[in-house]
Amino acid sequence: MIESIPGLRNTKILVLSILTTLLVIPICSPSTGFSSIIDGSQPSLLNDSNNTISANNNKVVVLSFDDGWDDQYSNAKPILDTYGYKASFSIICEDVEKADHMSWEEINTLEDEGHDIGAHTMTHKVLTEMSPEEMEFEVSESKQCLRDNGIEDVNYFSYPKNEGSADKVVVETVSQYYDLARTGNDPLMYLHCDGFTESTQTDCRTYTEDGELTFVNRYSIMGWSHDSDRMRDSLDDSQTLQMFIEVMNSATNYNMNEGITNAIPIIVYHNVDNTGRNYSTIIDLFESEMRYLHDNEFTVLNMADLGYNENANYLYIKKET
Repeated sequence: MIESIPGLRNTKILVLSILTTLLVIPICSPSTGFSSIIDGSQPSLLNDSNNTISANNNKVVVLSFDDGWDDQYSNAKPILDTYGYKASFSIICEDVEKADHMSWEEINTLEDEGHDIGAHTMTHKVLTEMSPEEMEFEVSESKQCLRDNGIEDVNYFSYPKNEGSADKVVVETVSQYYDLARTGNDPLMYLHCDGFTESTQTDCRTYTEDGELTFVNRYSIMGWSHDSDRMRDSLDDSQTLQMFIEVMNSATNYNMNEGITNAIPIIVYHNVDNTGRNYSTIIDLFESEMRYLHDNEFTVLNMADLGYNENANYLYIKKET
């Protein structure tokens, strides 16, 4: 169903001034894991003043949900509604109306209420493991399927199992139908695509001068699944919340200039329920995370709020222009 998402790609040490306390935040690599920053103690969750940062910096986060599970509508949506948050939902077209998945009526309600609907292929098969003809069908028909069922604006694509964004043929196909595409897995997305140690690129152009794909671009926007890291590092819910808080605040160091956002976390959720299955966020944890964003004055966006400057080759937040 859902395979493991690759872990965080690199190690960065960010020193943030949080009230009068210096918080050192390592954003870790797959080899070290996030458990290296957590000592096993139980944090006091949202009432600890050390978890509250000042409102001087741009604190922005994108919320997204993959696969169209019905608990996203029944469990996550009421919590989003409480705080007035609008998220992106990536839909596997052939799974709509199936057991444990949303109905077309629910998906249309999400769009009508201001949420963003994106394509996640027809069947959730890995795009690099099929013929070019099959791959194009998965990419193009998933957009048409959403339109045929009442979804008007379908502008972004999510790669199944985070596979395909490094394949030139796949990316060329995706670029014919979508403005943006999201993959993973990294805690931060740098809007000028210039903050990744794996690359020396200084903008988000899709190809190098030699015609090769760049490491990250408008068709390989980095999302972050904290459930992937939670499973890898065997974190409990309190530790997962602490990790969430640290990643949310890690962008602050890049967004010191008022009115300018250079880095944002793009959170990817799957199930929001109490089953304990892989890639499931329990309901209370999800509510605590959304409450933290609200209480600490984060601006919550969805993928539709991101645009691309064709002339300068960078991503930007539409509400800032």
